[in-house]
Amino acid sequence: MESAVWGFIGTLVGALASIGTSWITTRSATYAQREKIQLEWRVRQREFQIKAVTELQEILGEFVRVTGKIRHIDEMRERAGHTGGALPIGEDLSDAFSQHLRRINVLLARIDDARARGSIQKVSGTAVKISLGMGVDMQAMLQFSDEIECANSALTAYLGSIYSTKLGH
Repeated sequence: MESAVWGFIGTLVGALASIGTSWITTRSATYAQREKIQLEWRVRQREFQIKAVTELQEILGEFVRVTGKIRHIDEMRERAGHTGGALPIGEDLSDAFSQHLRRINVLLARIDDARARGSIQKVSGTAVKISLGMGVDMQAMLQFSDEIECANSALTAYLGSIYSTKLGH
């Protein structure tokens, strides 16, 4: 009888050990799967940020060129004696300016860096003033140039921080 009791206790201990091992294995597998999913998400988020920043850098360059063309047209008109109200700049140039501004705003919403967003918003604001001919003088154009440089520096710094961030724990 005593051997039967010990046999039963041994079976019970073995069953509990098997259940414990299964639980630990399942828990470890769940943890590993969760870590894998989180890493994949961080990789996708990183790629998304890199794509948004690089697109923003490209469109910012095009936007600056269009803004410069608008200012050039305004200067030529001023030299020709057209003062007062704003004259049309041309549908193509106006459309390009509007499209670039919309694209900048869309990309800006995707950027996770407040410094970069703030610097791009300054560029956009000044560009709108320039395109409308509002108080545009040499000082405003120098300010615009400085804002562009700050925006590019902020975007470059943000890209650097993205690339230097380790994805794993």
